[in-house]
Amino acid sequence: MKAISIFLTSFVLFGFSVSPALAEEKSTELYFLDDVEYEHWAYNELERFLYADIIDGYVEMETYVEDGEEYEYPFIYIKPDDTITRAEFTKILVNAMNLDAMDTSKSFPDVKQSNWYYDYVRAASSHGIINGKTDGTFRPNAKITRDEITAMIYRAFQTSIDFSKTGQVFPDVPKGNFAYEAIMRTAAAGIIKGYGDAFKPYNNATRAEAITMIDRALHLEQGTEEDLISVAQIVDKNIKEEVKFSEQQDVESLEALYRETTIGYYLATSLESLYMEDEMNATYTMEQVGQHSIDPVTVNKNFAQARIDNLNYNLSMTSPEMSFNMTVNLSGTAFLKKNHDGHWKIYNIVLDEDETGEDWEE
Repeated sequence: MKAISIFLTSFVLFGFSVSPALAEEKSTELYFLDDVEYEHWAYNELERFLYADIIDGYVEMETYVEDGEEYEYPFIYIKPDDTITRAEFTKILVNAMNLDAMDTSKSFPDVKQSNWYYDYVRAASSHGIINGKTDGTFRPNAKITRDEITAMIYRAFQTSIDFSKTGQVFPDVPKGNFAYEAIMRTAAAGIIKGYGDAFKPYNNATRAEAITMIDRALHLEQGTEEDLISVAQIVDKNIKEEVKFSEQQDVESLEALYRETTIGYYLATSLESLYMEDEMNATYTMEQVGQHSIDPVTVNKNFAQARIDNLNYNLSMTSPEMSFNMTVNLSGTAFLKKNHDGHWKIYNIVLDEDETGEDWEE
């Protein structure tokens, strides 16, 4: 939605760099899935969880030398085929559902207050999602199996998803398995899928499998009429106030707007665009042409999509290096996540295929 960023991106290619003023912020560099190809079966789910700050990925720094200067660059690894521990899965599930601990949380002898996963385990146990092992422990560092994940998801979403139907019977899931009912009912809901006729309940789950199961469940939850209204309002606010503050060259208000209406990947790109503009020593004008429309497409309890149509701008810019005018159509789809505070925020906007007419005057 940042109309100015359409041509700011072009400037970067001509040698402009982003100011380090936002070094303490999470940068766009931390939102690239460096070890997941587009063709990966779970790419969309993994990207969605990374973009919405549900997961962070593993950051590894690499150095390179350019013009005699040494620079560090982060690479983000999701490790989709790695196994996942019980504590790691609990954290992702709690983050995805915006859960807080209630007074009914259980205590486990192997979960100490100093452990990084303490609050997540408390939250999950207080909502009845985890019960622990028969010996009373949680075993946070043990690899989580596919049947354990299914049981946790079934408990987590029982009040928000219709599990009245039972699905296929997997021959490798005996009725004596503690997660038998959960597997049958989540299969009927489309949350879990097997390997042909087998489910392989005792296999250690991979990170991609775990995230995908949670994602499917989240997209089965129904949003409310209030959510429909709120989603449209937050997208509209982002559009209208961005135009107003951009015309006023009010960077402080733009930053406040972005922090109010965006999270994750889209917050990072929004904040970085402000400093790109500041570094270019340029003057610009932007004027919206006509009236845009916003229509929620899908609104679940925690995820939503909204169509933005007829969003057209006339843009012009002058800098010491170049000047140009351009007309852009920034119609597309906004993707939103409900934040922990209950407010909807935009984590990504995907523009339609380029159908803009551009008139460059350099």
